[in-house]
Amino acid sequence: MSPEALALGLLSAVRGVQLAIVYTLLLSERPRPLLVAYLAAGITVTLGVGIVVVTWLHTGAPSTEATTGRLIVDLVLGVLAMVWSALRLAGREPRRRRPEKPRTRSSVLPEALDRRLRPPTARVVAAAGVVTNLPGLYYLAALVAILQTQPSAVDGIVQVAAYTLLRFAVPLAALLLVVTRPDRTLETVQGAHAWGRRNSKVLIAVVVGLVGIYLTGKGLAGLLGW
Repeated sequence: MSPEALALGLLSAVRGVQLAIVYTLLLSERPRPLLVAYLAAGITVTLGVGIVVVTWLHTGAPSTEATTGRLIVDLVLGVLAMVWSALRLAGREPRRRRPEKPRTRSSVLPEALDRRLRPPTARVVAAAGVVTNLPGLYYLAALVAILQTQPSAVDGIVQVAAYTLLRFAVPLAALLLVVTRPDRTLETVQGAHAWGRRNSKVLIAVVVGLVGIYLTGKGLAGLLGW
C-alpha cells in the first residue's frame, strides 16, 4: 500500500464538508438510514472512479513516460493546493463593518446544500454523497500515488479500497456509534464539531498547504532528477 495514499486517506477523512454533513445527519430524527444513504452513494463514487482509473492505467513495469506524466500531475496539484491555501489564509479573518445576522447553518456546509438538508431525505443525502465525493485534490493525488507503486489490477483495486475506507472513516464511525451507543453519539459528536468549527478554516488551509508543498517538491525533484 502506498504510504502517500494512506496519508491522503487520513487527510480526506477530515474534510470540512463531509464532517458538516455527518453532523447534520446526526441531528436528524432518523440518522441511521441517512448515514447509510450517504455512505452508499459516496463509497460507490469513490470506489467506482478509482477502480476504473487503476485498472485502465495500471502497469506491471516502470514506464518513463507514465512516471513523467504522474510527476507533472503531482506538480500541478501541488501548486494549485499552495495557491488555494495562501488565498484561504489571507482571507480567513475578513473585517466586517456591519453586524452579522446570527448564523444558523452548520459549520462549513455550503449554503445551498445546507438548505436542501433541512430536513434531510435519503434521496437528497445520496445526491450529496455523490456530489461531495467527486474527485478532488486529495483523491487525485492518492490515485497518482497508487499508480506510482506500479500495481497490478488487483493490487490497485485493493489500494483504492483501503483509501476509500480511510476517506469515509468519520461517517462509518458515526454510523457505528448510532448503532451501538445512540445515547452518547450526539454528545461525542457535538464536542468534536464545536472544536472543528472554531479551528476548521485555518486547519484545512494549513493541511492543504502542507500537502501542496509535498506534492510540489516531489514533482520537481522527480522531474529534475534530484
